[in-house]
Amino acid sequence: MYRDEADLELLAELAGVLDATVSEAGLSAATYLVLRELTASEGPHEITALAERMSAQPDEVADAAGRLVSAGLAETRPNGLIASRKGETRAETIEHTANEAMRAYVLERPHTATVYGLVAAMQSGRFTVEDLIQFLAEGPDGADE
Repeated sequence: MYRDEADLELLAELAGVLDATVSEAGLSAATYLVLRELTASEGPHEITALAERMSAQPDEVADAAGRLVSAGLAETRPNGLIASRKGETRAETIEHTANEAMRAYVLERPHTATVYGLVAAMQSGRFTVEDLIQFLAEGPDGADE
């Protein structure tokens, strides 16, 4: 699905809101994305499998995973990596805070058709951080890159 310039601008602004929320929680974008992957399904998760799912380089994922382990947000196991309880809680808190921050940001925008549709989706819980990350991954034309 093609997205017009207003759609792309709004998605970029929402990505900035998400990035600020993640930073305020003490994580980088990379560590947050790895933490999300760790909490998305039961582990343990091998670094190479995580990297493949994230379309990232294994050394980048390993670096972010090491920072998560150092912060107590992830734990190593003989066959991979898992999110710790603290990591699961942090991921849930960031997700909730980011969803609320994105809603608040959108409500402050002029209500174009794009924003009006997004507000309706957010109010019904149909547009979340997960959706934003997916939209950004799809690129400007709406197809996975």
